[in-house]
Amino acid sequence: MDFNDKAASENAVKTGAEGPNVFASVAKILQDVGGISAEDVTPESRFTEDLAVSSLNYIELIVNAEDAFGVRIEDADAKDLTTVQDLIDFINTNKAD
Repeated sequence: MDFNDKAASENAVKTGAEGPNVFASVAKILQDVGGISAEDVTPESRFTEDLAVSSLNYIELIVNAEDAFGVRIEDADAKDLTTVQDLIDFINTNKAD
């Protein structure tokens, strides 16, 4: 499935200059690992409470994000990432240009 372009453009303002591409990629990863519809994902979505991401799927999300963006997310950092925006911010701060 393709990510909904309308949702990407609506979230562009919220997620910053690099955010829409990162947001779309994170939404796709969530779709792949958790079966979560990309349309249901917003920057404010909390992984556990809003998206019902299991602990196993969360680990898969982190590993896939590391691979997709070339970042290393330590366990201590992963515990602090509670929303999609938290993950986007971490990626934007730590990815290689």
